[in-house]
Amino acid sequence: MRNSIAYGRRNAVRIVLFQLGIAGLVGLGFCLQDWQSGTAAWYGGGLTVIGSALFAWRLYADGIAPTRRIARAVYAAEVTKWVWLVLALYLGLAVFKLAALPLIAGLIAAHAAFWAAVGIFR
Repeated sequence: MRNSIAYGRRNAVRIVLFQLGIAGLVGLGFCLQDWQSGTAAWYGGGLTVIGSALFAWRLYADGIAPTRRIARAVYAAEVTKWVWLVLALYLGLAVFKLAALPLIAGLIAAHAAFWAAVGIFR
């Protein structure tokens, strides 16, 4: 059945793994420049991958529930993802002093992979 909670969880795992693969490839591409750029790209991609995993975890935590609880779960999942993203971006750029361009490129590539995966894994 395609509308079950189990199907949604499996699909979320597929999407996160697809994002992880694309982030890894982008990081490898930046490693050709130097290892610091590769690390920054992996970090940026990892931000999106972890954000998607947090979103899915929070979204499916309640299982089958009334509509209002599911709506609250969607909002809570989105807030959790954005708080993670802002905090991790701050750490990467201000504290760890990672290169901005590869970090943002990895983040964008993993985010684009999310939307591609949504179309691929229906």
